[in-house]
Formats: sequence, C-alpha cells, structure tokens
Amino acid sequence: MKKPVIGIEYNTKERIWKTGLHLFFILFCIMIIYPFWMILVDSFDDRINLGLRLWPRQFTLEAYEIVLSQRTTFTAFLNSVLIVAGGVCIATTVTFGAAYALSKKNIPFNRIMTIYVIIPIFFSGGLIPFFLLMNNLNLMDNRWVLILPGVFSGFNILVTRNYIMSIPVDLEESALLDGANEVVIAFRIFLPLSLPIIATISLWVAVSQWNSYFHPMIFIRSPEKQVLQVLLRRVLIQTLMSDLYDDAALLVNVADKSVRSALLFISIVPILLVYPFAQKYFIRGLTAGAVKG
Repeated sequence: MKKPVIGIEYNTKERIWKTGLHLFFILFCIMIIYPFWMILVDSFDDRINLGLRLWPRQFTLEAYEIVLSQRTTFTAFLNSVLIVAGGVCIATTVTFGAAYALSKKNIPFNRIMTIYVIIPIFFSGGLIPFFLLMNNLNLMDNRWVLILPGVFSGFNILVTRNYIMSIPVDLEESALLDGANEVVIAFRIFLPLSLPIIATISLWVAVSQWNSYFHPMIFIRSPEKQVLQVLLRRVLIQTLMSDLYDDAALLVNVADKSVRSALLFISIVPILLVYPFAQKYFIRGLTAGAVKG
C-alpha cells in the first residue's frame, strides 16, 4: 500500500482552507452590501413590497423626483455640506498645529499639555453642561454650534502627533542647517509628509459631521438651518409623507417607503463616494500614527 505524498496532502488541505475562507468573505460581503441594495431597490419601486428581492417589480424614478424637487431636501443637503466642509478644514488645521507642537519634546510643559489633551478622551462634562456652555456662548440656533465642538479632538491630536514623531528627525536637522525656521519646516516638510494622517483625520471628521443628528436636533431650531440627517430622521419616524412635504399631490402614485428609501440613499451616497479615494491614505495614516508612542 502506497503512502500519500505529504506535499500533495498539504496542498489539498491548504486549497480547502483557502476555498472556505474565500466563501466566508464572499458571504460576509453579501451580508454587508445587500441592505444597501435593498434600499436602492425600494427607492426605484413604486409599491410597498415585502420580502427579499433583487430587482424592483415596477421601476420608477418618481421617488427621486419628489425628494430632489423639494426645497427642504436641497436646503438640508446644502447645510450638511457646508458644515462638513467647514468642520474638516478647521479641525485638520487645529489638529495638525497642536500635534506638531506636541511632537517637539524640547518645548516647555510638553508633558503637561499632552496630559491636558489626553484627559478629555476619557472624561467629559456631560450633555447638560455642554448645552449650558453653548447657550452661554450664544451659539444656539447657529451653524457654528455644529462645527466648533468637533474641532478639538484629543484622540485625533494624539494619532497625528504619533505620526509626526515617526518622521525621521534627520529631515528637520538638515532643514535647520540650510537656514529654515520652524514655520518653513512645519509647512514645507512635515505637512506634505503628513498627508496620509491628515486624510485619515479628515475622513473621521467628515463622517462624524455628516452622520450627526442629535446635536443639530437639540441646538438648531430654524428649519432653514437643519441638516440632512435631521430631515432623514423626521422622514423615517413620520407616519405619512404628505405631512412632511408641502406638495402632497406628488405622493399619490408613489409609496411612502420609496420616498424614504430615496432620501436615505441620497444621504449615504456622499460617504460612499469619499471612502474609495481616501482608503489608501486611511490605512497608511492609521497604522503609522498608532505604532509610535
């Protein structure tokens, strides 16, 4: 009786393991993608359908026409874009400046300032003191109340600081020998080399600002200043869509579920478009900024 070849047996087990692993990840991806696909299918279907399906039974674009024709949707979308753009620009500037300063161990009180940045990561004042603070600053019903609180993040500053500290010190020493000052070194050397971590922080801030609905719901009272997520929340909990939109005649031939799905998909698309472009910077910036203490 011939003995099995060890190499062939090992290759067979490895092939079975890889096949099972690939099937697992394929099923896992399907589980993640299918809910988004269901939302897209419901937005193109004009009837209330229950159960699992891959295609709309009766294709129509009326739900998107209704959502995009409403001034409320356009105003909320524009407010969300402005808040995200302003929040990302200010937050990345503050984060890079603070992280660059903390990365210099020779500056006075470096350890004390680092501890000061770490404390808010673990402790916060709570919702009521935060509400009173925004009220005392006269930021109620002001778009700045949605931007300024997210500008300073201790976690983002520490991650950026660690990334800057991973950049070789020889570059700074060479620039000093060439006569460069701290401003030139910061913006001509460290800033271009820190683009991966800046892209990562920008993505975090953008996703956080875009998905935020609790703070806008509390601090914003004017309908013309509301963001898209608050409008989406109102749409999802509203019993009848005709109570939300002004032109109820447009909703006669379209199911409420289709309009809700269309608005929900519109709110998802911007983040889905940003992730593929920021993914390469996201992975590199996060890993490099997390390894050095």
